Amino acid sequence: MRNLLLTVLVLVLTPSAGAVMISADADGFDDGTYISTAFAGITLSSVGGYPGLDRLVYAWGDGLASTGTSVFANNLPFQRQWYAGLTDDFAFRADFDQPADYVAIDIIGDNSADIGVLYAYNSADVLLESVTSDVLGYGEVFSAAISRSSFDIAYIIAGGAPSTEDTVHLDNLTANVIPEPATLWLLGLGGLLLTRKRKMLG
Repeated sequence: MRNLLLTVLVLVLTPSAGAVMISADADGFDDGTYISTAFAGITLSSVGGYPGLDRLVYAWGDGLASTGTSVFANNLPFQRQWYAGLTDDFAFRADFDQPADYVAIDIIGDNSADIGVLYAYNSADVLLESVTSDVLGYGEVFSAAISRSSFDIAYIIAGGAPSTEDTVHLDNLTANVIPEPATLWLLGLGGLLLTRKRKMLG
């Protein structure tokens, strides 16, 4: 029992040792399927002041997809386009159940010269870091990534850059997060069982 508690304590105190990669991708869903809550550890939403935006995220087939055949979409007439503007925006947001130290999303140009942006925020809604894509041609993909020294990313927002008022397509979200407490317990239990098995075999 002492070994189990020690293993769990070590995992809790050193999150990077037990961090897990989670992901969200629109592939495998029919066009128009609601996918805001389809992925473990992540909640997707559409945010902004554009009239009629329903704050949900859907899957939609797209020949510009960076992986598979579908991308993240909203309920607006131009479903696959995202814009992270000021008041009239329709931006993509992903909230993580547990904080992350790394996030990445594919930004895809849908015109001859597009620029996209990825913002990372902490749980107090403070902007931690942002990354802006290069100028993207039609169908060109930029894998926007933010890496932090601690697990402090609570959510991200992505879309076309406000400075250029571009729209972009988005695909293939990944994040490295601290596991849920129950997962940490199972990791600790697994470590204990391995230790006991070694002792029995040795």
